[in-house]
Amino acid sequence: MDRTLLTILSLLAGGLIGGVGVWFVLFSKRLSRSRAAARRPQLSDIATTIFDNFESAAVILDASLTPIYTNHIARDDHRFIGSEMFRDPSFLRSMREVMQTGAPFNLVPDTADFAGANLRVRAFRLQQRFVAVLIDDVGEAQRVNAMRRDFIANVSHELKTPVAAIGLLAEAMLEGADEPETVKQFAGSLVHESKRLGELSRDIIHLSQAQSALRPEDREPINLRKLIKSEVKAHQNLAEQQQVDLVITESLATAKQEATMLGRKSALGTAVANVLSNAIRYSPPGGRVGVGLRINTGKLEVSVTDQGSGIPPEYQQRVFERFFRIDSSRTRDSGGTGLGLSIARHTMRAHGGEIELWSKEGVGSTFTLFFPLHENLRLPADAQPKKPRRKKLDVQG
Repeated sequence: MDRTLLTILSLLAGGLIGGVGVWFVLFSKRLSRSRAAARRPQLSDIATTIFDNFESAAVILDASLTPIYTNHIARDDHRFIGSEMFRDPSFLRSMREVMQTGAPFNLVPDTADFAGANLRVRAFRLQQRFVAVLIDDVGEAQRVNAMRRDFIANVSHELKTPVAAIGLLAEAMLEGADEPETVKQFAGSLVHESKRLGELSRDIIHLSQAQSALRPEDREPINLRKLIKSEVKAHQNLAEQQQVDLVITESLATAKQEATMLGRKSALGTAVANVLSNAIRYSPPGGRVGVGLRINTGKLEVSVTDQGSGIPPEYQQRVFERFFRIDSSRTRDSGGTGLGLSIARHTMRAHGGEIELWSKEGVGSTFTLFFPLHENLRLPADAQPKKPRRKKLDVQG
């Protein structure tokens, strides 16, 4: 055979063999991928699109209970992927049971026995070889529900006492109808208890309003300086009854500046009134309650200082809680409902402000209200501030 022809045939045979070899390698890889896909099928685009739009955190586990997919909520929260929950033996046993039986799994925080007690978990089998896990953080909802339960319990307890007292007094008045002095005595107690019941009902309504969002239609221009002075004047009688000197002071620099804001005037007046009445009631006879006004960094700071016994450090953060009383008997005797400071804090925060406390035992307490001011706010004609005096203001009756 011709050497040239032999060479050509050899090259063709080598190319053919090489081509067959390449095809075999590619075919083997494709077959391997197909087998792997058969063992571990991929999620469909439809499924991932649905989970991407869930408001819950979504995690997909494969047959080995390894996370292979997370939506954006789960990816952005460190408590899910890589957290203790996905390594907890109890949780993994439950997920394995879902994979094997197809029965859905539901767990609420009250019965949680694994890490992540504030998480509600739902799981179900997906495409036969996956488990879809949906997770919701219900910690805030739990907190709100707990507060609601506590509030209802406290209201029930507070209402029970005056309602029961009114019933007993009414029965006593019926039994003693022939004794005028006894009836008169019981009638006085009845008036006291009904007044207490009315104050409690009023404060519950005020608290509900303070906790509600401030709507645009609720906002009106307020002359804060006029509002504060009006509340101080309204509390002069209470101060005289308690033998307390109530004084308001304002620096000349502050008096030259306008103090105006937008808000609910009645609510802000109630907040100031609650702080004032609280300071007066807890001041000793012959004591002094000072109300200071100061404008600082766009806020009007109103400090109400008393010369009472002061508040122990362990109670200073709790005085703003609803129905919290350091001395329950003293508060009830003085006419307090235990809601005043809570109303004040919620009202101030609803208006973008704040209230802070400084207190020292044996010295007294200072509650400071911070009102955010609005510049270039046009007030009604009858609310325009008067020309400031060039001395400290001393409001007396």
